[in-house]
Amino acid sequence: MPGRSKILPVAYFVQPTSNTCQSTVLKMMAAYLDRFNLERGLQTVQLHIPDIYKTMNQDSARPDKVDQNSHQNMIWWLKQRFPKLKFQETVTHREDQAVEGIVQSIDRDSPVLVSVSHARVKGHFIMVIGYENYQLKTSRSDFRLVVHDPYGRFDPSLLSNLYGQQRFTNGMSLICGGETGPGKGVRLSIPNVSRQRAGDTARGTYFLISVSL
Repeated sequence: MPGRSKILPVAYFVQPTSNTCQSTVLKMMAAYLDRFNLERGLQTVQLHIPDIYKTMNQDSARPDKVDQNSHQNMIWWLKQRFPKLKFQETVTHREDQAVEGIVQSIDRDSPVLVSVSHARVKGHFIMVIGYENYQLKTSRSDFRLVVHDPYGRFDPSLLSNLYGQQRFTNGMSLICGGETGPGKGVRLSIPNVSRQRAGDTARGTYFLISVSL
């Protein structure tokens, strides 16, 4: 029997430069969470991704003043924009814990920001917006995560060249506050959202950022 599925209606944005994946997924997350923060005058869709990047990496109040695009600073940026929400980072080497953590986050309507590496990149951020064919304690061969990748169909398992400069191939629009691009709603297996690159000191680790209970 097929398992259950759930996909959140998260707007997609294409990262404008080669080093703004973190600030682009932050914009996706914040645009989705704006419904909890309606008193703010400036909606996230109006924020410029380079400005998010600058705040996260240069603001004097940021907690990590050493590492560029640190997970700590990403969470700090989200907390500044959504002071009524709590955010958490889950770090695990266990695939089953990563699956359960992602499914539980999606079930409570929180997308998940994920740090990955693979043959094409030493470090990158994507957003999990849903899952398909989840079955508790059964084979996960058909289980897939639904992912927004701001750099396009970037994961090598997708067998695609629609990433990098080709991420703009499908054109862009701002209909309903989002954009079109080849990285919108791609399907990946659970190992493909871990750190995979050979030589990565965190290889096999899952780094997951989401809204906590």
